[in-house]
Amino acid sequence: MAGQLILGLSILVTLHEFGHYITAKWFGCRVEKFYLFFDAPPFNSLFSRKIGETEYGIGWLPLGGYVKISGMIDE
Repeated sequence: MAGQLILGLSILVTLHEFGHYITAKWFGCRVEKFYLFFDAPPFNSLFSRKIGETEYGIGWLPLGGYVKISGMIDE
């Protein structure tokens, strides 16, 4: 049951963050990171690979995901 919940949330988060990613690419913005889950300190990500200008990865904290777009200010 818990595995199904994590799988379902992972799919929804990935689709949501992909919306940010594809929109940024359509408008010519550089995407620095695309992550499923958070890679919050003090731990590193579980997996990461840089392809082109974007680092793709899976963090260890399953509370969401993020896309880091170059030039955006985190307020």
